[in-house]
Amino acid sequence: MTISGKALPPRAALLLSLDFVMLVLVAPMLFVLSSIAIDQERPTGSLLMSLGRLMAVGFLCQVIFYYHELYNLQVIRVRRETMAQTFNAFGMLFFLLAMVSIASPMATPVLSRAVLFAALIATVTIIARFWALPRRREQVLVVGSGEDASELQAVIFCSPEWNMEVSRIVLPADLQFLLNDMNSSEHFDRVIVTNVQAQSPANLALLLDLKMAGRAIEDAQSFFERATGRVRVDELDAQSCIFSDRYANRTAKRVIKRVFDLVLASTLLVLSSPLMAVTALALLLQRDGPVFYRQPRTGLFGRTFNITKFRSMAPVKPGELTGWAGEDTHRITTLGRHLRKYRIDELPQLIHVLKGEMSMVGPRPEQPHLCTMLEAHIPFYRHRHSVPPGLTGWAQVRYHYGATVEESKRKLEYDLFYVKHLSVWLDCAIALETLKVVLVGRGAL
Repeated sequence: MTISGKALPPRAALLLSLDFVMLVLVAPMLFVLSSIAIDQERPTGSLLMSLGRLMAVGFLCQVIFYYHELYNLQVIRVRRETMAQTFNAFGMLFFLLAMVSIASPMATPVLSRAVLFAALIATVTIIARFWALPRRREQVLVVGSGEDASELQAVIFCSPEWNMEVSRIVLPADLQFLLNDMNSSEHFDRVIVTNVQAQSPANLALLLDLKMAGRAIEDAQSFFERATGRVRVDELDAQSCIFSDRYANRTAKRVIKRVFDLVLASTLLVLSSPLMAVTALALLLQRDGPVFYRQPRTGLFGRTFNITKFRSMAPVKPGELTGWAGEDTHRITTLGRHLRKYRIDELPQLIHVLKGEMSMVGPRPEQPHLCTMLEAHIPFYRHRHSVPPGLTGWAQVRYHYGATVEESKRKLEYDLFYVKHLSVWLDCAIALETLKVVLVGRGAL
């Protein structure tokens, strides 16, 4: 299964689908059918209301699972962590149901059935997650050598959610000998080819035979991209971008993205207005500088605009250039640290989204002098500006702040993945991940 260009490990996709079917569809229907069996004269409208409420509880349960990492196979591989997160998730569910019951006593009878359902489904949830990761891993034959093969092996080792294991690494020149000498006890399910040398005419013929025989064959770049959510800059060339069916920022995508931005930014601006007013007042009472901080940033197609944020650092001298965020942590104020932790300092940028200077989701805008320097050191860096800069982005939910050229290169790989797979569904996924990051205050300086 693929969600917005980011491949979802098959077992995680199965868990996601199973939970949706059980929690949102099957269980509510069973409870409604049991109600009909007990009270056959119950009005149809009442039954439909009960069905809708139970389906809402099931969907809420799935959302809570998501925010407790119960679809993250790296987490549920550890049984103790799985148990702890499951109990935490259902504790939150019961708390929310209790709050609804207190606020609306009329909902208590329906919610009592929902609590019974949740208690029963907790057992199914734990069993399903233990079953989701079978003991046998998919055996991978790596065809390649050098750093490429080593890096691929490291990625597979660090991605247990894909349930793969490198069974053997073979040099491209030795592939024919390996296949001839393999005995019946040796087995591999997938072949990953790491470099051009492995794609000689003789090897391609062998790989084609394996593919026709039912073995999965793929190149390392494709696996790397779907496993890490990054496009490796060192392996990228202009030809692969030009003739790819991706990297297509067409008019329809831009229009849909703009509508998404306007709706979400307007909603958030209204909902966050009280919080923004309190923040502005707190900064005003500190009397140590202005409420807002404005700074030139590079936007769409390299155009410069002045970004506005709640000030979280001590003021800089006029004309002084600031560096990466990680280099200026000593200037962060006490209040600013809390603002940055929960991303409250970013809220004024909703105005930039409404003006069209920014998007809700996209690569974070950098200062012009940093962009000039990074473009000179990192290939394809300027192409991150082919989409509007965002309030949040794929790199922000997958990586930390970059404070060096090498870290900026890593962030660029995430940004290029976003540019390559641009879609409103990917924007929605990033927005959900951002909400999770904000709720736990993760990743802020």
